[in-house]
Amino acid sequence: MGHGARKQLAELLDAAQRRGDFSTRIEIPAHVLRVEVDGVGELPLPLRAPVTRKLIAQARQASFGRGEQTLSDTRVRDTWEITPDRITLGGTDWDRTLDGVLDGVRTALGLPPTVVLRAEPHALLVYGKGQFFLPHQDSEKDDSMVGTLVVSLPSHHTGGELVVSHAGRSVVHQASREKLTFAAFYADCLHEVKAVKSGYRVTLTMNLLAERIRPAGEDDEDPVADLAHCLTEHFSEPAEERYAYGRRKAAPPNRLVYLLDHEYTQRGLDWDRLKGADAVRTTLLRQAAAETDCEAVLALAEVKETWDAHAPYDYDDYYGEVEHYDDCEDEECEGECLLDPDGEPGAERRRSGDLSSYVLTELIDDELTLSWWTRPDGTGGEQIDLPVGYAEVCATTANKDLTPYQSEYEGYMGNYGNTLDRWYRRAAVVLWPRQRSFTARAEAGSEGALRELQGHLDAGDLDRARTLAQSLAPFWKHHGSGEAAATLFAAALPVAVGLREADTATTLLAPFGVEVLGERHAPGLAAAAARYGRTWARGAVGSWFGTGGAYTGAGRAAWLESLPGLCTALRAVEGDGEAMASPLAEGAWQAVQQQLTSWLGIGRETERRTGMERLGASLARVLQAADPETADTIAATLRGLPDTALECLLPALRTAACQPTTTRDVVPAARAFQTLADHCEERLAAALTRPVRAADDWSLTPAGSCRTGCGLCADLDAFLTSRTRHIMEWPLAKDGRRHLHNRIEQVGLPVSHITRRQGRPYVLVLTKTDAVFTLEQATRARAETDLAWLRDTWPRARG
Repeated sequence: MGHGARKQLAELLDAAQRRGDFSTRIEIPAHVLRVEVDGVGELPLPLRAPVTRKLIAQARQASFGRGEQTLSDTRVRDTWEITPDRITLGGTDWDRTLDGVLDGVRTALGLPPTVVLRAEPHALLVYGKGQFFLPHQDSEKDDSMVGTLVVSLPSHHTGGELVVSHAGRSVVHQASREKLTFAAFYADCLHEVKAVKSGYRVTLTMNLLAERIRPAGEDDEDPVADLAHCLTEHFSEPAEERYAYGRRKAAPPNRLVYLLDHEYTQRGLDWDRLKGADAVRTTLLRQAAAETDCEAVLALAEVKETWDAHAPYDYDDYYGEVEHYDDCEDEECEGECLLDPDGEPGAERRRSGDLSSYVLTELIDDELTLSWWTRPDGTGGEQIDLPVGYAEVCATTANKDLTPYQSEYEGYMGNYGNTLDRWYRRAAVVLWPRQRSFTARAEAGSEGALRELQGHLDAGDLDRARTLAQSLAPFWKHHGSGEAAATLFAAALPVAVGLREADTATTLLAPFGVEVLGERHAPGLAAAAARYGRTWARGAVGSWFGTGGAYTGAGRAAWLESLPGLCTALRAVEGDGEAMASPLAEGAWQAVQQQLTSWLGIGRETERRTGMERLGASLARVLQAADPETADTIAATLRGLPDTALECLLPALRTAACQPTTTRDVVPAARAFQTLADHCEERLAAALTRPVRAADDWSLTPAGSCRTGCGLCADLDAFLTSRTRHIMEWPLAKDGRRHLHNRIEQVGLPVSHITRRQGRPYVLVLTKTDAVFTLEQATRARAETDLAWLRDTWPRARG
């Protein structure tokens, strides 16, 4: 029954009176418009070639937008452009005529009668012979922009057709030679200008802005009653699983997500600026929602579909593009090995680009996630992360009938067939019964649900707040990090404190990542620790670090930068801020320690040193955040590490030295920093007392340890440790050569290893390079520089 209700609802909306299309065309006499251009004067219509050439002399090469970039590439857009500040539009009847055209456009595009359109000039474009603009979408240059109006000035030319496409349909607009031609279309429509074959194509482009002025009316013919029945059935019948096979059906769905046909940006998604059929359908849905006591919001969705698919049969490369791997060492290979992007033999390379002509045979899987929605009260919107199940989705236009913004094709791999992944961005109307509004919003990690809980607390209804908060447990999952999560956490903190129930407070706060914590949260954190105790606080901090405590990527590193300020704020506010500050510093140290241990195991010096230097800044922030006892414990642990740890300790000391207060007693970690500085000074001084390598000493440290028992590595180590041997020629089969290649590369030894491909077996030639000496000289010079800096910046205490 659930699927039947959704199917009927989609059919009802599809059958609703169609009041518009995605594009329209209007022609009017040319005499109503007078166009003046700086440097050219008034343009006589129809335009002739001499005047058009004067326009080109005043124009510039047109650019185009790609994401946040503005680009100029005549392979994509080849046309001349004059900016609107140099154009004057007038004429005795122009304003009245334009208003009439815009009224006709509004009706033709299916915009509601509550909307009035306004046209804002954008540019004057001139296309000469051979010039064109490839398929593209217009960016919404204003919050109220819904589309584009192209006014073609009459001229004698061939070609240059404007082709507008949407949802599998295309409309071709050819300009008149005698009249003004107005072509209007929604901004999300894909459109192109075909190459001009002869003459010149001259157009004025305008942004179509929608403004709500007229009062709303009623339409008694709309099928609201039938839609309301569908909504009631959807929210009362058990949710149907896609592959149920007789299994018991689940509870009724909490929401209905109806996908719209047009694309919208976050700032352009508004009930009064919906396009074409979307405007008609959403009006009907909202009326049906009012009759069934449902709330409705607008949302943005990310959709991914995976199809069983194959390339068209007329493609020469049916099995995809392939490449030979140049570094293949297979002696029998004649350049026929196939590798995927990860280098695994036998796999076809992934293929991307224009895959629109691929044949879709069967839908394998799909995913839909709501990423943003408006608030029910209409006051803005919020970021969310809500996966939506099959039983909650409804659409009149299927995804496959729209143009994906990204596609990826994977050819036959031997154990599964050809697959085509397609991604879409779609807008949607999301509805839920009003009595389920808290659950529907809370499942999305909505700040509105927390505001509702806070409202019950403020009203003194503690029992109601606890009951609702406890209902979150099944779905109040991971909320990640970022500004949206930090805002949500700020709303959750006072609610957690006000509930006066430790387990429920844990449920509310545990799903966040530690990266969301900042100084603004200090009062709430201290209050929560004071209410629920230090054991609870330590457990809460542990949940924020999560199981991936060793992760020190960009997000964690940025958070560690703010950790000292957070801990200082915690220790300064009312409550028990220390109960939060101590485990935060300890957890951060555990994460840094795990990463430090990992880097110490890397043999390649350049790779290890780079990672250790980055980690040094994080280590400094951890020490600055720690209390004196914890900082001293950390320093003692660091002093027990091998000398390679100095590659991290010295950057940490340099980071701390950038803040002079770290060397003073007022900073809790000052003693620990000085201890580490003294330790680094001792180790560097000791390293500089070692004798300098003799000019004839080619000895190297063995290349780690071999765990395979290969019988080759003992000979390799004997060569490496020899003072006199610096070249070794070694006849070896492929597997043996590869094993020795790997051992040398993993440690980063200054030894070249080249295979001489003559005879059988091939000969592996090992040669110790001059880096044996230069690397050691560079290390000694660096140690001398570091030692001088330490003694100047971190002088030992005297007496």
